[in-house]
Amino acid sequence: MTEDNQTKEHPENPSRRAALTTGAAAATGLAATAIMGRSAHAQTQQEASGVLAGKTAFITGGARGIGQAVAIAMAEAGANIAVYDVLADFDGFPNPMANAEDLTRTREGVEATGRRFEVFRGDIRSLADQQRAISETESGLGPIDILVANAGVNTMANMMVEDQAAWDLHWEFLTEVNTLGTARTLRAALPGMVERGQGSVIVTASTFSRQGNAGNPGYVASKWGTAGLIKSVAIDVGKSGVTVNGVAPTAVRTGLGGPQTAEQRAAGDTWLKANYHALDEGLLEPADVAGAYVYLASDAARMVTGSIVDVSAGAAARYTA
Repeated sequence: MTEDNQTKEHPENPSRRAALTTGAAAATGLAATAIMGRSAHAQTQQEASGVLAGKTAFITGGARGIGQAVAIAMAEAGANIAVYDVLADFDGFPNPMANAEDLTRTREGVEATGRRFEVFRGDIRSLADQQRAISETESGLGPIDILVANAGVNTMANMMVEDQAAWDLHWEFLTEVNTLGTARTLRAALPGMVERGQGSVIVTASTFSRQGNAGNPGYVASKWGTAGLIKSVAIDVGKSGVTVNGVAPTAVRTGLGGPQTAEQRAAGDTWLKANYHALDEGLLEPADVAGAYVYLASDAARMVTGSIVDVSAGAAARYTA
């Protein structure tokens, strides 16, 4: 599911919450794929510790939500981090994208671990921009060991919606970003991984890449497309030593769905607990999901490929197979 239309307070480890929420000065955007800065607390790969020590992770959509939480969690596990994010709203798209304030929180969280941090501004629909960002990342941080293809968008529009412009946006834009954009991310990073004979690719899927959902068939179809992409590319590159997996979150507080009232948030939590989640949980926090990405990027998952790990508070128990 991943992209929510609601927010809520959710208890979690205080240090993790501090890492996700601390931040002050807003970062300034540069031209597409330009480096926006490096950590002042840079350490060499030899000084890093943790299950991802010395690795370099490239994360799309890393300024906010799940991408932000994954960036901080991977930095805590020892990886240096490059974030690629559009950092601008799309014309005609109703929901806001991540902004400079969101990015500052990511930067602060990563830099607090002492890991190195770089940012590139760009759209995942552009293969050339991603190729340049990956080249710059590898020049600054070293070869990319971990690719997190996380960026995505969502809108609601059923198949019979009368507004043709809304129908077109729902189908064309979501497919272009979620499916084709993700494929371009993999296309940009995989040649280097295959040539080096190692790498971990992790794609953000969704519980809706395993089932249907009323009201947003374009999003569901785009996420089923990413599920097929994960499995097909895993077969393509497996003999080269590269693993390709996905994480399928349930509803998560990402901010992508836009603002909601307290009553709407409470109603959403009640519905999730009563109808979707086996655990007594409503909307999840991004940090609740991040550990699955760290696992899939670690040596503990070296024999795992072509798999999709559900982080669904038990919603996966409702799948038919």
